[in-house]
Amino acid sequence: MGAPPAAAEAGNAEGANVTAAEALRRAISEAARALAHRVYERDQLAEDDRTDPYAFALDYLNAQVGHGWRPTNAQKNAWTSAPLRDNTETNNRGMELARQSLNRKSDTDKGGYHDAGPD
Repeated sequence: MGAPPAAAEAGNAEGANVTAAEALRRAISEAARALAHRVYERDQLAEDDRTDPYAFALDYLNAQVGHGWRPTNAQKNAWTSAPLRDNTETNNRGMELARQSLNRKSDTDKGGYHDAGPD
């Protein structure tokens, strides 16, 4: 599941400038490919030769542990955006500026843009 930490820290071409999000996506993709390969191989066996689903899953997870996977407490991803804030004041200011611009650009004999809104 990816390069060992020492290789990534050494700045090799594969580990250089990789963000945590990219590394996680790469690790998930590699794990999914490995699981898909194992499922495909298992499906090629005769029904009687297939292992128990629990034993199959346990074998896969043990292999992942061998590749460095460890269960961790769930944490918020650092690359997610901050919570949205209330932009009502900014939106109102933008609408007012748009109304002013439309009024300046409209025919003066019409008294401004006909849909300028309440004043």
